[in-house]
Amino acid sequence: MSMPDPFPKEIPFSTREIVDPLMKPDSVCRLLGDRGEALLDEDNLCQMYAGEGRSGINPLIMSFVLILQFLENIPDRQAAHMVVMRMDWKYALRQELTWSGFDYSSLCNFRKRLYAHDQEFVVFDQLVCALREQGYIKAQRQRTDATHVLGAIERLSRLELVLETMRLTLGALINADAPWMVKQLPASFVTEYSEKREDYRLSKTQVDQLMLKAGGDGFWLLGQIERQGDERLQELAEVHLLRRVLGEQFEPPSGGTPAKTRPNTTACGDVIASPQDPDVRYSKKGKHTQWEGYKAQVTETVDDELPLITDIGIHSAIEADSPALTTIQARLQARDVMPEKQYVDQGYCNGITIAQSQQQGIDLRGRVQERSRKAKGFRLQDFDINLEQQVAICPQGKQATIFNPSSQADIAFHVRFGRQCQSCPVMAQCTTEKRGRSLEISPYHTQLMQRRQEQQTAAFHEEMYARSRIESTICELARKHGLRQSRYRGMRKVNFQAAFTAVAVNLKRLARYLARQTIRIRLDTDCNFAFGDSFA
Repeated sequence: MSMPDPFPKEIPFSTREIVDPLMKPDSVCRLLGDRGEALLDEDNLCQMYAGEGRSGINPLIMSFVLILQFLENIPDRQAAHMVVMRMDWKYALRQELTWSGFDYSSLCNFRKRLYAHDQEFVVFDQLVCALREQGYIKAQRQRTDATHVLGAIERLSRLELVLETMRLTLGALINADAPWMVKQLPASFVTEYSEKREDYRLSKTQVDQLMLKAGGDGFWLLGQIERQGDERLQELAEVHLLRRVLGEQFEPPSGGTPAKTRPNTTACGDVIASPQDPDVRYSKKGKHTQWEGYKAQVTETVDDELPLITDIGIHSAIEADSPALTTIQARLQARDVMPEKQYVDQGYCNGITIAQSQQQGIDLRGRVQERSRKAKGFRLQDFDINLEQQVAICPQGKQATIFNPSSQADIAFHVRFGRQCQSCPVMAQCTTEKRGRSLEISPYHTQLMQRRQEQQTAAFHEEMYARSRIESTICELARKHGLRQSRYRGMRKVNFQAAFTAVAVNLKRLARYLARQTIRIRLDTDCNFAFGDSFA
């Protein structure tokens, strides 16, 4: 598809005359129609198109339709219908009221074009850059939090997982080389595993028997592909997926011994939950939240009037929050919106992330864990430790006899107080070891101690109120714009969904902010005229 026609420079007169009086001042359609080309770079989007072939639909038009689609949380067919029937959408797209739009499949084709060029975040990145240059993003203070995202899959039992993976693998083999499949695989085998099956109303004994049979047949199929299939069949993504699923669910056969089912692998871990979306993982948070899907990391500015999302990303559901912080800060740096202060909850904040953020010039603000693995008695914070002088003094005034460096990455020093603890009157409260009390000192001991002291103050508690408002942003993304439920399968496509959802929220907030500013200007002007008339 060749270079599309340029985006219209002006809104048609008839469209503006009819639609403008009907739209609200804070309409996103009004914002896109009046200032759309100042927020997104048309030339950058046009680079994804070839120089010859049939002319495509302008990428700004497609981007604006996608933005409005995620703003109203509607499917492709309805979005294409809105393009034809909604006057405010035509105002945003700068089209005549008689414009007949395009087929809904064009939205899918445009998404494929973005995926093919690794441009899932291009619209979000351009918008953040434009808002930063125009002074709307004040990036000095930002806040970050995460929420769960459900995968677009059906929850499967272990037996259904294996059977569904077998079905998809057979389908891929048929598409790749049907004659080979007919020649090498028995017709009964293909018939048995080519249809979707469930374990509904099966007894546990029946499920166990079918599980073992499916596992044995799966390993037999892999053996046939490795022995009789060519390299093209062996490298199919579905074949690799089957090999991994069988390895996670079974102990492979060896020496004539049949495959055995492994213990339950549905607990949290890097285990495939569905062959329909291999990126989905099972995870849980607390006692009541369990899901199969992803985790969304959201960062926004701390601004009472105009909080704007500066980063959003989809991560694995089993990934902890603290390791994700490095990736989040790298994306913020790439967009040139690095904060001076970043407010997070306890899941992100530890000695490593505090130190790494300081190296990036970021003051990471959040609580660190206060609890100790020691059930009772004196804890690490009760000891006076000086890392520079390598001195440790216990609460009873005794100095450590051993202060040795550690070769472990997460431990800086091993400290022991030795047999002098045996004569201590409070030894029973401190340790039960005859060799005396021992300590393991973190490389980030100083930062942790400072933060634990700081988080006890009233000023720190008041400052952390700045973090809490991101909860409302996550609620808005999830409940109003559908981020909680994946529209697509695969982490890249769910990242696309998250990026356009964030763009829609940012534009909605910007439109409301500009409307409020316009009202304030009018009120100030009216007040000035009123005072001028009274003194005239």
